[in-house]
Amino acid sequence: MPVEIIKHCNNTGREIFVVGIEPFAQKDELKNAPHIFAKIGEAGKILNALTQNEVDCVVLAGGIKRPSFKELIPDWKGAKLMAKLAIRTMSDDNMFRAVIDEIERNGFKVVGIEEVVPQMLFSKGIYGKIKPSAGDMDDIERGVTVAKALGAVDVGQAVVVQEGMVLAVEAIEGTDMMLSRASTVKKPGKAPVMVKILKPGQDLRVDLPAIGLQTVEQLKKYGIKGIAVEAGGILLIEREAVIKMADEEGIFIIGIECDEKK
Repeated sequence: MPVEIIKHCNNTGREIFVVGIEPFAQKDELKNAPHIFAKIGEAGKILNALTQNEVDCVVLAGGIKRPSFKELIPDWKGAKLMAKLAIRTMSDDNMFRAVIDEIERNGFKVVGIEEVVPQMLFSKGIYGKIKPSAGDMDDIERGVTVAKALGAVDVGQAVVVQEGMVLAVEAIEGTDMMLSRASTVKKPGKAPVMVKILKPGQDLRVDLPAIGLQTVEQLKKYGIKGIAVEAGGILLIEREAVIKMADEEGIFIIGIECDEKK
């Protein structure tokens, strides 16, 4: 995701400065943009770098794991921020909102990825040549209902359904483990489908779910027929390559408007 943003900004002439969060960001990902690396607890270092490089808007992009307190090693400003946020007891949603508030309190505006690279957002419709069947659409409708319930209590955003049966739901372990569990309990016949949507009331400026080549590889590996994602709320990374792979593997990808569920 950061690579796609850097590429888009370079192609459109938009100035960019990147803070790579260690150990999650890799050097080769940031080689085409001015950047620094910092640990997640080094809030002072990060904010100073943004100020010195005359940053006005901040985009939060890419995946990180919540660190333990032993791993944080915060600087002075980071320690004060963590004490204020009480990060140990916060849900992910509340933690992200608090981080956004702190960034903006220091004079920066946090914007969503779709404001910078709007073409990365899914739109309604089928991507590629493979279409879901009527049975698949029934499973998608069931999956949307269940995923909305999960999101409402900040558990997860995805579910796997086969002929109306919920095989697995996503929690903290992530998509790959969810699909692995689903593959162990699926029954013969029509293959399962995966549904991934936003949490109700999710802040679009942060933590947007994304679909990419790895997703298609996982669907193939675990025998999932296709994936339905919420239009206007899920990101598609490396669009052309993802569609090509899905077509080759006979996997459908569809953007849906969850209010319609059809």
